[in-house]
Amino acid sequence: MARLSDLIKRGKVPEKKQKEEVKIRDLASLKEDKEEVVKITQEEETGAEEISEFDLPTEAKTESKKEELFVTPDVKSLENIYLPSEEELAAPSSEELEKQKRIENLYTSSCNFIEGVFNSLKRKQRFTIDKGLEIVSEIVNTEKAASILYGKAVQGGKDIPDNLAVHSVNVCIYALMLGKGVNYSSKQLIELGITALLHDIGMVFMPQEIVEKNGKLTASEIEKIRKHPYYTYKILQTLGEKYSWIANVAYQEQEREGGQGYPRGLKGDEIHDYAKIIGVVDVYEALTHHRPQRKGYMPHEAVKLILGTQKELFSNEVKRLLLTRLSCFPLGSYVRLNSKAICTVVEINEDSPLRPTVEILFDSQDRKLPKKKVINLADAPLLYVTGTVYESDLPH
Repeated sequence: MARLSDLIKRGKVPEKKQKEEVKIRDLASLKEDKEEVVKITQEEETGAEEISEFDLPTEAKTESKKEELFVTPDVKSLENIYLPSEEELAAPSSEELEKQKRIENLYTSSCNFIEGVFNSLKRKQRFTIDKGLEIVSEIVNTEKAASILYGKAVQGGKDIPDNLAVHSVNVCIYALMLGKGVNYSSKQLIELGITALLHDIGMVFMPQEIVEKNGKLTASEIEKIRKHPYYTYKILQTLGEKYSWIANVAYQEQEREGGQGYPRGLKGDEIHDYAKIIGVVDVYEALTHHRPQRKGYMPHEAVKLILGTQKELFSNEVKRLLLTRLSCFPLGSYVRLNSKAICTVVEINEDSPLRPTVEILFDSQDRKLPKKKVINLADAPLLYVTGTVYESDLPH
């Protein structure tokens, strides 16, 4: 492939493909709909007594600069100019490293926030979501934050504990990735993100022996687990009218496109778009992490599984988003090629999600490459990714 500099010298400027937009219907704001009423089934209403025992507290651009005239510098002033080497140009600056660290710290902050909410619920204390909104807002409004955190969520399979808080944070990050694919506004992304972060808080009141059970659940145990959306709904209602829309959306996250979900068997447009997104990434997150009865699937395996065996459960729009936005190989992740080389993903090709642009780090003999080498797999048909590599498994 011709280098960009060579093309420019020839007077050619490569055209950038226009991204194909994935459109999802306009959202009907639940916050503005004063007549929105969540209908509770008689079976769920019997669970109100259990909830009451929890004794939960309630009510909680600047003007553009003028173009400066170019002034030819004095020749002598150029003599002492320092030109960085190719290696230095490739190395990230201290400012970039600091930004990356700040973004990665948002992952820990998110876990701490949701853990705090869980602890408050267990102690029957009041909780607020102000800190959660602040964290989600920072993720949404920081360039590349969602992509970097997505890579951290996927790559953290071995080092990050598998618990409810981590699951909630991962679902939040994955939901934001899909939300960006629908061109949601910052406001909509924040709404989606905070709902995803809180979508499973009803699981706090599930019996631990069921949640941590190694074997197959009995029909009775499954029935208890299926009550968690109702518990989530009742808990989030204690935040007051201002956030009642979060309760309504979170209540729908287990509903499925053809009415196969629960608790109300909603179909199609009856399900809020936020709930559709949270529903599919909830499954994706669960598949990519280890469970007592099975090993976690690699990201690309999980996507294939959802698009294959569970395709009837989700809308075509959501499945398309899953494939194009939750790239099989996220930015910053490590992958192995069929040549046995280990690489890091430096760019995602939305038109070819299985063929990202990669930087080769180690050759087939696990030897570190002395010079930087980047390959766009879309332009190298003989090379392809065979699997993901955890950071802890990289050659030393």
